[in-house]
Amino acid sequence: MLVAWLVGIAGLPPAQRPVSNVLAEVMAVLLVILAWRFRRGRLAVAAVAVALANYLVRGSLGGEAAEAGLAALAVALPVNLAVISLLRERPITRPVIMLILGVVAIQAWLISNLGGGQGTPASAYVANSFDALVTAPHISRLIFLIAAVFVALAFAARRGTFEGSLLWVLAAGAVALLSWRGPHAATLAFSASQLVLLLGLVEDSYRLAYHDELTGLPGRRALDEALRSLDGDYAIAMVDVDHFKRFNDRYGHAAGDQALRMIAIEMQQIGGGGRAFRYGGEEFAVLFPTATPSKARDPLEKVRASIGARRFALRAPDRPRKKPENVRKKSRPPRLITVSVSIGVAGPNSRRTSSDEVLRAADRALYRAKGAGRNRVVAAGDKLSKRR
Repeated sequence: MLVAWLVGIAGLPPAQRPVSNVLAEVMAVLLVILAWRFRRGRLAVAAVAVALANYLVRGSLGGEAAEAGLAALAVALPVNLAVISLLRERPITRPVIMLILGVVAIQAWLISNLGGGQGTPASAYVANSFDALVTAPHISRLIFLIAAVFVALAFAARRGTFEGSLLWVLAAGAVALLSWRGPHAATLAFSASQLVLLLGLVEDSYRLAYHDELTGLPGRRALDEALRSLDGDYAIAMVDVDHFKRFNDRYGHAAGDQALRMIAIEMQQIGGGGRAFRYGGEEFAVLFPTATPSKARDPLEKVRASIGARRFALRAPDRPRKKPENVRKKSRPPRLITVSVSIGVAGPNSRRTSSDEVLRAADRALYRAKGAGRNRVVAAGDKLSKRR
């Protein structure tokens, strides 16, 4: 974004303009294909809206008598981006996405007539309607600001990479349309915004591949990547929820998911330089890249105790989604339940030289912890008394 803005101020060399002028449209084709492949309808709408804006500014709105068209585009673009930020994600083939794409295309046709100086009576009527925006450009700035507030609220609610990308796309649109420096500078800003959308899709794909959706922790693939870079002293701990199958059978899988999220929150706070991962099912892993098993034991004991001491109330399966008008107070408080975890930890030695071997040793230590009574930390090599 910064490079595009600086190059736009300095003036793009004429030899590069044929490529930069159409870059936003070329990237839009790529983004629409990726949006179809990854079922990201909102991404397709944003890419098409930016591409049409770029097409207009280097075409019918690039002349000197295009103030009304530029003002109309400065209204339509932020409004469209704000609307799609409030929608939930849908595939590109869904009717609501196709409808929004159609509306964006119709807007582009109307705005192109405004920039051409002549047009149909309908386009002349629309041009007269935007005279106030031409004489009062602060209204366009206000619309951009309001759209940014809506997108920021959507980002705060969802923490999605797409909503974060839309904030930068709005910034690019503001640079291109509110501080007008000619069509070539505007095309650079729109090309940068398409690149932001592409990078947002890459970031979102990375998050889905390397992070667990349920707990928010890094997933198995992220752990495998981290294990490849280990060297020297380190420790790996395997964590398993005690009697989790029995817990699911008694309270239901939704309650099991609630318990896993609670455990993940506690494990994110682990000290000693440890990093928690969702290994799979009810298993977690903790990696201490610079600590020995003896040094890792204390933070593992603390997180085990904090999980066992935390009480949480389950959401009843028959609880209505909407709060009823007449709510009767329960005579008894909701039942609070707890869960516990067993932990096995191991590090490298003369017999365990690879991270895979250390991981298997930690897993064996975990099963020894379960056999010794559960709800405890056991290191590889610990001598345990028989289960009571």
